[in-house]
Amino acid sequence: MKGILAYQVYLPHHRLAKEEVASFHGSYGGKGTKAVAHYDEDSLTMAVNASLPFRKRNPKAIYFASTTSPYQEKLSSVTISKALQLPASTRTIDYGNGLRAATNAFLSGLDAVEEGPVLLSMSDRRFTKPKSSLEDEMGAGAVSFMLGEGTGVIAELIASAHISSDTVSQWRTSTDVFIRQWEDRFVAHAAAEAVIACANEVLSTAEIALDEVDHVVISGPSQKLSINLTKALRVDSKQISAMKDNTIGHLGTANGPLMVSKVLSESKPDQKILWLQVGDGCDGLVLKTTEELTSYQSDHPLSYSESTANESVSYSEYARWYELFEVDEGRRPGAPTPSAPALKRNQEQNIGLVGSKCEGCGQNYFPKQRVCVKCHQRDEMTPFSLQGKKATVATYTVDYLASSVSPPSIFAVVDIEGGSRMLAQVTDCKPEDISIGIEVEFSFRKLYEAGGIHNYFWKVVPKRGDHHES
Repeated sequence: MKGILAYQVYLPHHRLAKEEVASFHGSYGGKGTKAVAHYDEDSLTMAVNASLPFRKRNPKAIYFASTTSPYQEKLSSVTISKALQLPASTRTIDYGNGLRAATNAFLSGLDAVEEGPVLLSMSDRRFTKPKSSLEDEMGAGAVSFMLGEGTGVIAELIASAHISSDTVSQWRTSTDVFIRQWEDRFVAHAAAEAVIACANEVLSTAEIALDEVDHVVISGPSQKLSINLTKALRVDSKQISAMKDNTIGHLGTANGPLMVSKVLSESKPDQKILWLQVGDGCDGLVLKTTEELTSYQSDHPLSYSESTANESVSYSEYARWYELFEVDEGRRPGAPTPSAPALKRNQEQNIGLVGSKCEGCGQNYFPKQRVCVKCHQRDEMTPFSLQGKKATVATYTVDYLASSVSPPSIFAVVDIEGGSRMLAQVTDCKPEDISIGIEVEFSFRKLYEAGGIHNYFWKVVPKRGDHHES
């Protein structure tokens, strides 16, 4: 039995209302919101944050699926592996170039689980032209699956099918920033042909009828088209509850996995899920939930992200974060190009969030130190991971003068479980949200980009929701 061992959803803290988008352009807007990435988030950082709960499960491989990888030629899965502090022998593979990258990676991962569990992370932060028909629905987020076999599988793969269709419907060249899409009626017609053919084939392979399926997930190029495809397939409205969401938006390669995660959170054992992933054709998968689902609980359920979201994002903030227009940054020198040797030398510390621990007295440090200020031993340090450690704000400052895409800048001195202390930038936080003594969590973020190199590090965010302690 091969399938999903665990799932984890990461959604950005911020939401942009569709009415806010329409108001900016002077047009009519629908109801609902979409998740938007902060200025320091991209598909890689969201994938890392979605995968953090799985780092202790010792995956033998990391698969990353995205149409918006930060690099055209550099593996993001390698950075994810380093951020999770996995061994250098961990296999790393990237998938891209289309929305079916999610199911391609999923099926390839299941083919490889005989050698050990596979961590699959699907993430996107897509760009659409302002005032386009896609602008108010293209969201951002990431979903990670732990894939494996045997005991512990909460949803096993029963059957799969594939229909390829070389159709120019939604695309982006290597020089394009924004998604391009052909006329809606043609896209809908081409997608419907592939979906119907794929659904018939995978249901026949699984030897079940459509009305025997408990949940149907169809992830098309857009939210509107996805719902229309359920009508073309003649799906009962009770089977598509996971698709009736207008708060998050379309997450690209993570869109289908997000809906599958929602279905798993609502399902009972022995239920069947039909997952149809559209993109240059269609991939069809039939999953069946197991008894293991009754005892499974996600570390951060979807309700956790939704109940704490910031729904007051303005269009001007969104436009700055997504760099839809150029902003004057003042008379300040540009960011220096990160040094490749320095990035390599400090990789464990900066990407893995690893400090040092004195073997003599147990004092912890970040950044790493050679000499212990407590017992004065020299070069008697061992690596010490800050990930998962409880952290609280000792003091902080709010800087209204520093140049920032999302002012003001907040910096905090953070006390970390074990005795270490570090200076960290606070993100996803307003001045009124921070105070001395509140608990914070580490979040993988992008500091800046210069010379075509993305410089990543860890910031802190206030711990929110039911998990908050102060």
